[in-house]
Amino acid sequence: MKVKIHEIAAKEFDEAVEWYENQSEGLGKRFKKSVIGQIRKIKKNPDWFLIEADNIYKIYIPKFPYKILFTLEKNQIVIWAVAHMHRKPWYWQSRMI
Repeated sequence: MKVKIHEIAAKEFDEAVEWYENQSEGLGKRFKKSVIGQIRKIKKNPDWFLIEADNIYKIYIPKFPYKILFTLEKNQIVIWAVAHMHRKPWYWQSRMI
């Protein structure tokens, strides 16, 4: 199944990688690797994950306070956010309009 990442979700992911890398060398790379690993899990079993709301699924990023929010649409997975769990909830919802 194809994965499409919303452009703002891709930007927030890149910013998080950069922020972690600035905190400690190599930490950004570990965060990035963890996110990519979770996306691979989504691709293998997309409807296996917890539901955040309605048709929005979530998967947590191990050892980091982030989650990936995605939907299943026809023949693709759409990632709407790589969301920090301690910031404004539902801030990303407007992307789905």
